[in-house]
Amino acid sequence: MSRRSKGHDYLGWALVATALLAPLPMGGIRAFFYMLYAAVVAVIGLFYAVGLYRGHVRPRLPLSNFAIPVILFGLVIIWMLVTLLPLDLAAAPEWAALSPLSDGAGRITIGPGATFDMLMRYLTYALFFVLALQVAVEKRRAKILFRAVYLGIAAHALIALASLTFFGDVLLFLPKEAYQGDATGVFVNRNSFATFAAFGAIMGVALIFGTDEEDVSRSGLSRILVQLGFNVAPLALIGLALAFSHSRMGMFVAALGAGLIALIAVFRSTGARRILAGVMIVAGLVAGAVLANTSGILFERMATVDRDADIRLAVYEQTLGLIAARPLTGYGGGTYEDAFRAVKSDPISPDVTFDAAHNLYLELAAELGIPATMAVVLSVLLLAGTTAVAAVRREDWMIPAAAAGVVLAGGVHSLVDFSLQIPAIVMMMMMILALGFAQSRPIQQGE
Repeated sequence: MSRRSKGHDYLGWALVATALLAPLPMGGIRAFFYMLYAAVVAVIGLFYAVGLYRGHVRPRLPLSNFAIPVILFGLVIIWMLVTLLPLDLAAAPEWAALSPLSDGAGRITIGPGATFDMLMRYLTYALFFVLALQVAVEKRRAKILFRAVYLGIAAHALIALASLTFFGDVLLFLPKEAYQGDATGVFVNRNSFATFAAFGAIMGVALIFGTDEEDVSRSGLSRILVQLGFNVAPLALIGLALAFSHSRMGMFVAALGAGLIALIAVFRSTGARRILAGVMIVAGLVAGAVLANTSGILFERMATVDRDADIRLAVYEQTLGLIAARPLTGYGGGTYEDAFRAVKSDPISPDVTFDAAHNLYLELAAELGIPATMAVVLSVLLLAGTTAVAAVRREDWMIPAAAAGVVLAGGVHSLVDFSLQIPAIVMMMMMILALGFAQSRPIQQGE
């Protein structure tokens, strides 16, 4: 093994470890913890840069290979920097009292501190993604890291189930303040954990339907044992934890992503795998119809959809009012809570605080403005679109298909929740997307 190959191996394991540890604690939502992980990613990037300088590693996937997403995301970063400058151009005086961080210096953002935090998060995500791309180009390494991520998510599922049952429904061995009776793992709420688990479920389905050269070389019994032990059993564990989260949308997006994999498998697989994929699609439809008429905590929660929807629709309507007031500039990254406080009205209780819009796209539009929001979303969609096309066209379709399914799940869940505002979930999505995008490119595999 060459020195360069070892360098990328070490980098790959460091990134996987970071993605799997990022949920500790509470999904990394506290400023101290996401800044800590930002520092970790920066240090990893520094070591990689030193390796590049000394010739120990070389870049495998230049930024020019995905120039349009890089430009779009780069423009968003520049825009956030602009909103922090005291330009005395677009600051509205009536917003000056909204945030204790607002200093009246004529900045576009009404909360410079919150915008700086968001800027740091986005720079961390970008650096993490670029580093993950470099290690994911080599096919064998990508498959090893993909499976390691999958098993790591299964370990999180095991922690969630143990915390819920064996340890008496705790969060990091402390009593829960909310979501009693729901599997949340090391996350604060069930929906965030459900999104994280849904990523693992989609990866598991891809592993079951995907083909592997090493798998083909094994005997029939060995293949069955490997499938059961390393693919099916972790998927069952993840599925069980997902069910015990009682997250309505989490279950839906997991099924949506898995359904995408199964649909691709119908066209890409042969023999037993194609039959299994078809059976899975039919079984999923039948199971959905049956479960819709059964009882249980999950479906008791489904009965509250109408009540929840009234509040959500009011939040969306009032957020649209915010966007209409400043459609181009927004109020600054990370400032949604402060801005929404000024327009909140009935039927939302004055005692209720909304630090998220429960819709990522509306929240981003309120914070960054419509043009910057479109740039963020389009940059991710272009990357995910490449993986989706590769899943249909390329021989090795498993990892690209999983990446497309994960982005689909995260994107749909973000229509009604704030999962992709959780740093740990974004980093995991970036890890899987990087693996899929790198394996979607026709690149020389040797180091």
